[in-house]
Amino acid sequence: MFGPQSPLVLILLVAGFVGLTCLVVRGRPLWSRLLASTGTFVIAAVFGMAIVNKYYDYYQTWGDLYDDLTGRQPGVSALPPAGHGALRILRQDRATGERAKKGLLLDMMLAGRQSGISRYGLVYLPPEYFWRPYATARFPVVELLNGSPGMPSDWERMLHTSEVFRRLLHDRKAAPAVLVAADVNGGPTSLGQQCLDVPGGLRDDTYLSKDVPRALLASLRVQRPGPHWAIAGYSEGGFCAANLALRHPGSYGAAGVMSGYFQPLPRQGADLFRGDARARLANDPLWLAEGPRRPRPFPAFWLMAGRSDRGDVVAARTFKSVVDRREPGVPLVLVPHAGHTFAAWIPALPKLLGWATHRIAVPWPPGGGQVR
Repeated sequence: MFGPQSPLVLILLVAGFVGLTCLVVRGRPLWSRLLASTGTFVIAAVFGMAIVNKYYDYYQTWGDLYDDLTGRQPGVSALPPAGHGALRILRQDRATGERAKKGLLLDMMLAGRQSGISRYGLVYLPPEYFWRPYATARFPVVELLNGSPGMPSDWERMLHTSEVFRRLLHDRKAAPAVLVAADVNGGPTSLGQQCLDVPGGLRDDTYLSKDVPRALLASLRVQRPGPHWAIAGYSEGGFCAANLALRHPGSYGAAGVMSGYFQPLPRQGADLFRGDARARLANDPLWLAEGPRRPRPFPAFWLMAGRSDRGDVVAARTFKSVVDRREPGVPLVLVPHAGHTFAAWIPALPKLLGWATHRIAVPWPPGGGQVR
């Protein structure tokens, strides 16, 4: 397939660069040489971006690239932050057969009173949300955390999460749940602070663990935080998932970590904890999992890494060995021929969603297996 990952793209760019370079050297009219010089500069820049994209496996299709450049999010509906207006919209959507087949992807403001942070996130309501047997049911929630830099829409543009989840539900390989991709960074180019309540900084921990659940509860039929909530993420979002699940064990029954790490890192060479060793330990998943004050109840963990990234594999195995002492049998998925990229997370995502939603599932209502 001729896509952004195809070697043919690189070959064509090299051929274009060589051709324009020859024109720069041999071209007679000055204007043609100037145009050729500009073209070589543009092609060199595009070639560099193509190499980076191929290394990180970011854009899988031309549609992914177009959506990112234009800011387009296919199939996304807007939802008010909270209140009766949001509920009216959902009642109207529930009356349509389309929602009962495909579910609904929402762009929703998740306002935080306690943290003082308000950010947009993506929320996916499964088809079952609009089935009559589920009219009063409260759904489990999987909170999804992106990497840094990154944004919630990466779960759709790069991982196609709602489509993957919809197929899993159809094949009965996942249990019905609401998915929420919360913003951990505050913008597409912003570097996050590892979902921490930083002294003198943003209270991202409070926002993700307290305010996001409150925002969902105010607008949607979801379970309260607890055994029917899961949290998962990739890269820095993986660290966030492990850390928040252990710091707030009563809020999350399960945690999934894709290519994550398990000790907080300095941000641009600076200590986010400003020398406070106690605060650092309180945000160290390795220490939290085996320290003297291990959390109760202990959340279930699911781990994953790309085999080609030795650092990720060692980190996952080390954390697994620690957690296994408390809860034996932690799943560890190693994706072959993949590193710390979307090429590893794409095949791992169905396994994560299937595991997480079954761990936090609630009993189906009578007749819940049929669209009514």
